[in-house]
Amino acid sequence: MGRKKLQLGDPGKCNCISIRCTLLLWTALAAWCVSVVNGEVYMIMFNEKTLAQQYATLGAQELDVSAQHDALLTSFLGTANDFRKVHDYNLVFNGVAVDLTESQVALLQSNDAVWRIVKDEVVTISTTHSPDYMRLSELPNGAWNTSGGVANAGEGIVIGVVDTGIYPEHPSFADDPVKPYTPLLTYKGTCATDLRAPNGFCNGKIVGAQYFFATARIVNPANATDPDLNSPFDSNGHGSHCAGTAAGNYGVPVIVQNQNFGNASGTAPRARIAVYKALDKQGQGYTSDIIKAIDQAVIDGVNVLSLSLGSNSAAVGNVTYTQSFQLACLGALKNGVICVHAAGNTGPGTSTVTSFSPWITSVGATTTDRVYPSYLYTGDGRNYSGQGLTPPTPGSLSYPLIKASNAIVVGGIKDPNFDCADPSILNNVLIQGKILVCSWNGVEGSFSGSMSNFSRVAAQTSGAVGVVLLIAGQYYETSSPASWYFNDFPAIAVWGLASYQSFNTYYLAASQNAAGATGWLSGGNKAVYTGAFPKIAPFSSRGPNIFYGVENPLPTATPVADVLKPNIVAPGVDIWSAWSPVSVMEKPYLFRGQQWSMISGTSMAAPHISGISAMIKQKYPTWSPSAIASALSTTANPFGLNNATLVAYDVERNLFGDAIAQLKRPGNAFDFGNGFVDAKAALDPGLIFDATYADYIKFLCSERLLGSAAVYANTLETCPVDPGLSSDLNLPSITIGNLTTSRVVPRTVTNVGLLETYTAYIIKPAGVEVAVVPANFTIAAAATQVLTVTLTALSNSIYVNQSSFGAIYLQGSLGHKVQVPVTVTYKQV
Repeated sequence: MGRKKLQLGDPGKCNCISIRCTLLLWTALAAWCVSVVNGEVYMIMFNEKTLAQQYATLGAQELDVSAQHDALLTSFLGTANDFRKVHDYNLVFNGVAVDLTESQVALLQSNDAVWRIVKDEVVTISTTHSPDYMRLSELPNGAWNTSGGVANAGEGIVIGVVDTGIYPEHPSFADDPVKPYTPLLTYKGTCATDLRAPNGFCNGKIVGAQYFFATARIVNPANATDPDLNSPFDSNGHGSHCAGTAAGNYGVPVIVQNQNFGNASGTAPRARIAVYKALDKQGQGYTSDIIKAIDQAVIDGVNVLSLSLGSNSAAVGNVTYTQSFQLACLGALKNGVICVHAAGNTGPGTSTVTSFSPWITSVGATTTDRVYPSYLYTGDGRNYSGQGLTPPTPGSLSYPLIKASNAIVVGGIKDPNFDCADPSILNNVLIQGKILVCSWNGVEGSFSGSMSNFSRVAAQTSGAVGVVLLIAGQYYETSSPASWYFNDFPAIAVWGLASYQSFNTYYLAASQNAAGATGWLSGGNKAVYTGAFPKIAPFSSRGPNIFYGVENPLPTATPVADVLKPNIVAPGVDIWSAWSPVSVMEKPYLFRGQQWSMISGTSMAAPHISGISAMIKQKYPTWSPSAIASALSTTANPFGLNNATLVAYDVERNLFGDAIAQLKRPGNAFDFGNGFVDAKAALDPGLIFDATYADYIKFLCSERLLGSAAVYANTLETCPVDPGLSSDLNLPSITIGNLTTSRVVPRTVTNVGLLETYTAYIIKPAGVEVAVVPANFTIAAAATQVLTVTLTALSNSIYVNQSSFGAIYLQGSLGHKVQVPVTVTYKQV
């Protein structure tokens, strides 16, 4: 029979929120229906592993997370009548939401099993969330406030976006009627036209819109008449997404598939956008066209270049710093423009980063703490966690569940691995008004997100009220809720063999009863913020950086550079931003025809850093690109839970090198560079490590595989007689590819704050002695201080995976903390 949701305060009924009870299950669920109402809900996160992690560790043993949580709570607080549990969280993190008194909270805070307690609060709808996560909107002293408020953050700064163009009709790029964008005298770019943009491309927010496809037209003459290659109009979506992330307007409603996902904001919402389209509707372009776009952007007067593009590997047989794209960014730096570049999406393997040069800020990607929990609740009182950005099943009822394999018409032939592959073989009469359950049980690794589309179509055409896609495959913690093609139809994808088997056991048993199997879907379109620390995304490319392109580097002979890459990490997983509704891209399917999209990549991380760079440039207009990069890096945070380094996703491989499982491990500087960006701290770094164009030329001259003739050929610059060592470059990090005995590394800091006294604290890399002179110093405003760092090898290491990681911290008397990571790969005593 159907189940009515009990409403808070119903006469004659106990006060239960979001609990659906039947008379048949009333006794079993009575423990949930308690009269305690304290009015204060807290999220409690336990120190134990999540259910997914426990299952991976313990194997096929069935785990009941709800029972585990109940046992923990009752052991702390007494009987179930003394508290009210509101939610179980089992996959995204291990915890619960509970209605508690203040004394109960105090009791829990003293318990070692509890990691964190967060008081629930009324929140306004928000979706891009990354501005909150990076401390932009923090009150009272967040980065936006210190930039003059959200209505001024990035004002007067132009971010040049080299990408697939822009969709100019998007509200993220509209002029502001309350505070119109005034003309910028310093920017000289032009605006192309296109009939698909009847109101034009430029409106004050967008200040330039150009396209660069000369090489593309030569390579393929048919491109000459392709309207996509003769306009800055975005037929892909990627360029609009990046532009919106960097500088989209503040507080724009995000409506997708008739669902409201909150309000979006760019990182620097008052910055202007200059569009340089050099990638076609498939997201591809030629290096020469891209370099032309960079060149034009510098000529036009952009302040920041946001570059979410690149190759997948280093050019074999070449010094990486002299690749054309790298040198184009050196030219930009020479003219005062910072290049912010996506580090690459070929991680998590060693030396997969494809942004090599010290004059480029290379950005890796992380997760955030935002999740979209979705649940299937079944008639036996269990719940199954899954994904799907969809509304719940209609009303407050449970519905009959029917497996597709039990609803096949006579003569229908079912795919043995997937029973919803062909909707025409399903009996609509049996399915109508029920929740259809589709099952996939194919070969591991062969599952495709498109199967969720088949499931939705099968359910909708059969008259079902919702659909469950059961997947008997490995659960990946970083699977995106946007990867499912459910649109706005109530649906959920449930991963994992344990869930697959558990549901089938329930379904088989319930089928023996007259009532049969029942359930309802909670929906997965409401965000929950867990407070979790960022983790390095599995696709985010990793170091160590290399100075020479080799096809198959050996672990004992990888050409490790004296330059740390990536430099910094920022949110890059499941990022909401603007999209082109005319995108030709097959994926993401969910966002076809929509003006918003949730996608992942270092392409999404880089625009966050571009936006923060714009705010730094706004506050310090005379700063060099190196000074901006230093402020970003030295204030970044490499630590996560319990002051351990940030966690990095990686993969477990078999003897043949094939990835067989996803895992997490402690991260290091080759995963996250200096750490996760802290926008607030970056606007007040205390000290900076500055470098000039001449310093970078000197760095190139120090590269032994180049020589003065090659440097001149690439830059038209003459090398000094003694260029020194590559590690002499004044970077906010110290990276030694090959340490033989010892090396002296000079660094010079400039005080951009008030008079302050600094003390050096050292975390030594394994097998390396580190000394800093002076260890204490007082530095006046605008003054400089030379530091001499000596590194001495104490042990030998000949493999790249034996790299050692440490750091130097300069702690200031006024509260500034300047972080300089130290990495050493090969060592010889």
